[in-house]
Amino acid sequence: MATTNSTQYANTQATPRVMNATHEDRGRVRVKAFSWTQVGTGTAADQQYLCQMEAGAVRILAVSVAHSAFGTSRTLDFGHTGATDPDGAAIAADPDAFSANLAVASAGTSVIDINTYISTKDGFVFAGQVNDGTQPAAATLTGYVTYVID
Repeated sequence: MATTNSTQYANTQATPRVMNATHEDRGRVRVKAFSWTQVGTGTAADQQYLCQMEAGAVRILAVSVAHSAFGTSRTLDFGHTGATDPDGAAIAADPDAFSANLAVASAGTSVIDINTYISTKDGFVFAGQVNDGTQPAAATLTGYVTYVID
């Protein structure tokens, strides 16, 4: 039987020992809650700015979301609106960076595992985007994002 090591475990066995980044080891899990309601009728690809994430090295763990019925064939993406990396370079907006095509035709709840690392100078906006048709007036998204920082 063979054994192999993850990069993070191998770091703990190295001589001299290599410290893992905080978003990989010893970081604190944090929560950002959101509650959003559509005002009037929205159009396809409108974005919902859900929460402002902190600057620095962040690992997005998951998003838990409860949603109302958005209508036939509607899907929901989670991403960001762009940012600046620690060296000052632009990070392009990516509306489905964290998750794509969650079915939201009828009301429901979902927990989406994300496990994505992003490092920014000034933080970024965690956003949703409903695709494939209009958004009904009074449609709702409520939930929270779990992430590691520190």
